Amino acid sequence: MASILIVDDELEATATLSKFLQTRGYTTDTAANGSEALERVRTVQYELVMTDLRMPGMDGADFLARVRLEQPQLPIVVMTGHTNLGGQDELWARAGVEAVLQKPLNLREVSGILQDLLT
Repeated sequence: MASILIVDDELEATATLSKFLQTRGYTTDTAANGSEALERVRTVQYELVMTDLRMPGMDGADFLARVRLEQPQLPIVVMTGHTNLGGQDELWARAGVEAVLQKPLNLREVSGILQDLLT
């Protein structure tokens, strides 16, 4: 099944999401910030990346921009707790984001989006 990279500095939430995805048959890897995630993307072939936006060091927006330069076809799902980022579908589409999920995540919604993107 698909390999997914989860990028988030909230380690407990990352672990919970990773375990949930593994029970659904996905292979998961995690990174705590954009710099770590960029290194992983450069060395491992992922089918999808799920990233937070607000992280220390290289944040999700910088990570997204760099990944788009290096791997423009890699599907990316943004996870955010900042509700003021919604309603910007055109902006997200131009940035190459396939979906935006609000935190706390609804795991049923996560499953549906991943199924749509990875099948």
